[in-house]
Amino acid sequence: MIKHILKIIWAQRKSNGWIYAELLIVISALWFMIDKFYVDLHTYYSPLGYDITNTWRFNLNNLNPQSPGYVSDSDYTSNQTADFLQLMTQIRQNPMVEQVCAAYYSCPYSFGNSWSMVKPVEGDTTSLSQGMAQIRRVTPEYFETFRVKDSQGNLISSRLFDGKDECTLISRDMEKAFFHDQFAKGRKVRFNGSEEEVSILAVTSAIRFDDYSKSEPCFFDVMSGTAFSELVDYFGAASAELCVRMKRDLSQDEMYKLLEEMGNRLTVNNLSVYGVTPISQFRDIQLSNHKEESNKQMALMVFLLINVFFGIIGTFWLRTQYRQGESGIRMALGANHFTLKQYLYSEGLCLLLLTLPFTILFAVNMIYFNIPDVYRMPYTIGRFLLTFGGTYLLLAIMIVLGILFPMRKISKIEPAEALHYE
Repeated sequence: MIKHILKIIWAQRKSNGWIYAELLIVISALWFMIDKFYVDLHTYYSPLGYDITNTWRFNLNNLNPQSPGYVSDSDYTSNQTADFLQLMTQIRQNPMVEQVCAAYYSCPYSFGNSWSMVKPVEGDTTSLSQGMAQIRRVTPEYFETFRVKDSQGNLISSRLFDGKDECTLISRDMEKAFFHDQFAKGRKVRFNGSEEEVSILAVTSAIRFDDYSKSEPCFFDVMSGTAFSELVDYFGAASAELCVRMKRDLSQDEMYKLLEEMGNRLTVNNLSVYGVTPISQFRDIQLSNHKEESNKQMALMVFLLINVFFGIIGTFWLRTQYRQGESGIRMALGANHFTLKQYLYSEGLCLLLLTLPFTILFAVNMIYFNIPDVYRMPYTIGRFLLTFGGTYLLLAIMIVLGILFPMRKISKIEPAEALHYE
């Protein structure tokens, strides 16, 4: 049967040639769109490495001399670090609060982008571009506040840092880059060209900057005690990102009401909380441009898909309708409805399969020149089979639909009428 179908396709090569060319163009364009959509979708739903559910950022400032309760320099007997730690303690004591942490330019979705030079001791020193990686300066409670896990999937507890003023954690990506999947805990790194060697306390899961980015090597500078005091003195307490995880989901109005109830507990000397913002709002702001671009691409893809849908269905609909006389003659000569449908479906799908050598060659060339997105997701056999196979499956369905409806009408034609058409 296949040999007979191939002979028919070759005999009608003049009309089939245009259909064949249309299929080649459509398959190539559709495969590229489906592959990009798959990468976007896979990246968006991949784990971020942290959880911002029920988390808020308390906005800090220093009271000015005209503010009520301002403590003048002559009466001030504390320091920035002590005030900041006292404020964190007072917030943590509220029964609605689960955990409180502080960070500098390291809160999720805060646009924080601090970088530092880092090199492994007895590791691959060429794996990072210019030896730079993103640094996150945080307090030990950061990992509980945002539920950051280690590379084995266990939550990192603040008790891990007991008795340590300063320690370093690296991400899973940095472990892969520096030590090539060898266990990194306990190994050493150097920072900013210093000869001082710092031990790695633990390895976190992969950390992503946002929902549309792939995870990148990064590390955490976890500070308390003297190290934290030096950090606060350098940046200022009011510049810190004070992050709070609540025990349950609260609306903006409920959060404002909670702040009113806390009253003076949100002020320590001249350091005060003046407002609160859900971290999900920072996420929306940061992702707004990505979402707008993504929506445009999705609209374009839907538009092209609709055109492809009606174009392919229309082409095979007209092709089947044009061969109404031929189909009727086959029925008059004894072909049943099932055999006729099987023949037309096989012919259409065979024409589709004949495009495989050229479309595979096109795809291999695209992959060779890295035209598809291989930065966020490596190109694997599985990805190729899923996107390329999905493209052919989608077109096969369109071809079947394009043949199905006119075929149902043709199958109802009486033999005498079929002979009249011929």
